[in-house]
Amino acid sequence: MKSIERIPIVDQVADNLKEFIMSGEVSVGDKLPTEMELCKKLGVGRGTVREALRILQANGFVDILPGRGAFVARVEDLSIDEIVKWFVTNEVELKDCFEVRNAIEVLAVKLTIERVNDSDIEEIEAIHNKFLAAVEAHDSEEIALYDEEFHSIIMEKSRNKLLISISSNINECIKSFRSKTFKLEQNVLNAVEPHNNILKAIKDHDPEAGQLFMARHIQKIMEDLDSSIKN
Repeated sequence: MKSIERIPIVDQVADNLKEFIMSGEVSVGDKLPTEMELCKKLGVGRGTVREALRILQANGFVDILPGRGAFVARVEDLSIDEIVKWFVTNEVELKDCFEVRNAIEVLAVKLTIERVNDSDIEEIEAIHNKFLAAVEAHDSEEIALYDEEFHSIIMEKSRNKLLISISSNINECIKSFRSKTFKLEQNVLNAVEPHNNILKAIKDHDPEAGQLFMARHIQKIMEDLDSSIKN
């Protein structure tokens, strides 16, 4: 038997809103209820609603217009052609982000390995296991969520506040990328072994291996982007 995972409330709200958008009750261009109305209908706080809308925005389901609210941007999932078109449009910006990731994440994993304790390692492994479960379930949105959390917790355990701050900004830049790249099965599979290797290096307290595997991981992400565009 598999243990029962508690789904974060933000994900539940995002899934609820996505189902509503795809239900046929609304059309592209329609305005969603206000944040306060959604809070009342869903029984959650305003921060939760805002984060759920940001997830839907990253996945292309809503447009958020300052001072006006959230509007339906699409009512069905992206096709492969649409994903590739988005990659092409955003290629330069994405590669800029990956170059920065390559610098800061390689450093972060080194610092993390030098500074982690047993409790830290358990936290990292728990997130990794959720990532693997999402891969097994072919849930692209959960895969994107736990991929971000895996990289973020490694950054957090570096205990370097500047790196953590920079990484937070980078995550915002590539949130939409994550939501799309993991809809491509090969890109999902290409992330599993690197995550396994990085975790092993952390558990082995081997900073050189950690840096090597992280650098290879970021490089492979860039290669996957190129491959998706060229194919």
